[in-house]
Amino acid sequence: MDKNSAFTARFIEACGTAEPSKVRLLLNISYQAAKNYLNGRLPQTEVLIKIAERTSCSIDWLLTGRGKKFLDGSSPQNTPVSTGQFDELVRRVKVEVINEMSGSQNAGGPVIVRLQPSELMSEKVLDEVETLTGSQP
Repeated sequence: MDKNSAFTARFIEACGTAEPSKVRLLLNISYQAAKNYLNGRLPQTEVLIKIAERTSCSIDWLLTGRGKKFLDGSSPQNTPVSTGQFDELVRRVKVEVINEMSGSQNAGGPVIVRLQPSELMSEKVLDEVETLTGSQP
């Protein structure tokens, strides 16, 4: 990975998106400037400072990949995250909630089966009485 593509990867990670329109809004820069940075152009000093202020990312980390990503050692509250990062967080929380509700702490890890809509053959609709009261009619 060359120097500029490594910067681009860190820039996308810091901004939480690879879409120029969203980067433009986050950093209050032109669409073309956002596109240039996403294509590997290194920002000028003023823009680097703006990136650090808006994302709490270390300029050193952004440019070189060295040191801590965030100056305070933790991710800031309002930093955008990628869809993949968000999905992974949601999955982990779901697993914790399922384990908590079922009372199991499976040492081998939880087994969650994800069914695709195409894998579902039919759905059973319960009687309203059974659903509301839990009793059989």
